[in-house]
Amino acid sequence: MDSSLLVNDLVENEVGSHNPLQDDDFKSPATGFPAPKKRVSAFKQRKAAAAAGAPAPANKPASTSRSTPQGNRGGPSTAGDDFYATEKRRIDRENRELLQGMAPAEIEAARRELMNGLDASLIERLFKRSNIDEQDTTKLPFDGPSESRLPPPTVTVEDVSEQAPAAAPKQPATPKAPSRQPVDEDRAPDKPPENLFPISDAPKSTHFPAPSDPDLDPSDPDFLESLHTKYFPNLPADPSKLAWMAPLPTEGSHADKESPYFPDQATVSTSALRFDFTGRLLPPRLSRSIPVSKGLHHHGQAPEAAGYTVEELSILARSAVPAQRCMAFQTLGRILYRLGNGEWGTTIDDAMAMGIWHSVKEGRVLDSLAEAAAQEHGHRSSQAFALEALWLFEKGGWKEKIRPR
Repeated sequence: MDSSLLVNDLVENEVGSHNPLQDDDFKSPATGFPAPKKRVSAFKQRKAAAAAGAPAPANKPASTSRSTPQGNRGGPSTAGDDFYATEKRRIDRENRELLQGMAPAEIEAARRELMNGLDASLIERLFKRSNIDEQDTTKLPFDGPSESRLPPPTVTVEDVSEQAPAAAPKQPATPKAPSRQPVDEDRAPDKPPENLFPISDAPKSTHFPAPSDPDLDPSDPDFLESLHTKYFPNLPADPSKLAWMAPLPTEGSHADKESPYFPDQATVSTSALRFDFTGRLLPPRLSRSIPVSKGLHHHGQAPEAAGYTVEELSILARSAVPAQRCMAFQTLGRILYRLGNGEWGTTIDDAMAMGIWHSVKEGRVLDSLAEAAAQEHGHRSSQAFALEALWLFEKGGWKEKIRPR
């Protein structure tokens, strides 16, 4: 085992074996700042070594850029040019010494290896570049194509007249791209299309596929039952969930006569009475004449009739959608104001007024209004409309009319 790998004991040196430091050991300049050190750049070192004939020191990376041969040609003589010329002579001397020590067979083998390993165009560019260098530079022999190396021969007029005209070698024909002519889109075609027909003659068939006969007719009164029988025969049927998909009954049909708001029936229940957004009562015949663009139609008990019942408004008053609650609060407040103002009866003996009030109590309309008005956090518009509805109920005075005496 190597003894140098062993760890020996630590030995402390004696204090008296070394002289203590003195103040004279630290020499500082009078200015208080350290004196600058004289540094010689690598470029000056190489220049001095080249002038003395000694080998140049190893190159070190420097911040200054070295002048390139292309940048020095044709310009004024600088220190970079001297260094380039010195390096060029040194490399040329080494190449000459290497060639003198090689046999002709070795030179030929090295030349063949270079020619086979390099691209012909690259070799040609290198030889063309060598023509720019100095004339005393030794060039390697090259057996490449003479056309690329030799300058073109000079021919006089007499030589041309004496020689017979030689046929020029045929070059392969290069296909020419067809010239594009400008297209006039407004110009009429030279020949009309074959499948062109007059506009008055309808085509016998179209390429759009269409079923010959539809599977189900949406206007059929039994559409929901036919839909369930054809596509969902194994699922339980719940007509109440699909009632909104049912088409409107045809006027005068049996389904239309069974509507709770049919105009020709003798009596109408007070719970089926419908109102518009201003709280005005809509009779059955007027309710059917209002267009759907007024926004009063919906999928309720009588989808063909416009307006909302008190029961439907009480359900919307507890909706999770703020816009539906606002509409319900506003409409209910106006209905309560008209009820107290005596539009449908001034006393508790009037059947219509008491029927509407009974629908209000069944739907717990006042509880919904009071709960929405008492909320401290939530939708501010809903709270405002609920407060307005309660104020209209007090303003109408219906509470005083139903108070026992």
